[in-house]
Amino acid sequence: MNDPKTNTPQPAPQQGAQEPELGVYPITFQLYAHNEQEVEEARMAIIAFIGLHRRHNRAVTAQKVAQAVARWDQNPIVKSQIIKYFT
Repeated sequence: MNDPKTNTPQPAPQQGAQEPELGVYPITFQLYAHNEQEVEEARMAIIAFIGLHRRHNRAVTAQKVAQAVARWDQNPIVKSQIIKYFT
């Protein structure tokens, strides 16, 4: 569920005591768009993606996102679909 004041995702429920508790941190980056509406749609889609996984007790963490982005081109199927989509 998102924090109603900031509309940012809240941490996923913890399933064990081995890992330190996750915090929620803002992220800002540049994204190509034709207008602010497209940017807002992208922001909301990312929030929805994180929320969907949170509801299934899966945390979309900064570490996992960084690893996924770094490895996208190592899987030929994923690589071809991403290139096809963005072309």
